[in-house]
Amino acid sequence: MMNDLVGLIRREDEVKTALADLEKFKERAASVAVPGERAYNPGWHYSIDLRNMLLVAECVAMAALERQESRGGHTRDDYPAMSPEWRKVNLILTLDGDKIDMVHQPLPVIREDLLALFDISELKKYMTKEELAGHPGAAALEEGH
Repeated sequence: MMNDLVGLIRREDEVKTALADLEKFKERAASVAVPGERAYNPGWHYSIDLRNMLLVAECVAMAALERQESRGGHTRDDYPAMSPEWRKVNLILTLDGDKIDMVHQPLPVIREDLLALFDISELKKYMTKEELAGHPGAAALEEGH
């Protein structure tokens, strides 16, 4: 279901369907039972992993729905362009009891010495001019080189 609805190319309606399906899976997972002892019983271990897999899937889907842009491995068919505003935001998802909370957290500015470690021609694919201002090659970028 995640591969089909929250795969490489994502759309709002499909991600919303995935979130609804995950709620149904969580209801079903609540009644999972495995016969036998836990020693030498892979089914027991898989039943424990199931909760974590559902949590991770829900976090991925929630973040994919929230982020209305395309960048790197996150492609939204309904938002095909990169957004400079999303370059400033980290989505933080935390578990509070059985509920997942999401907050927008500002990204820290990348230190100039770390920025200088990367070729500016690669960075300009993903970063704004303002973010690249501290890079040693920024002047050449402004001149159009």
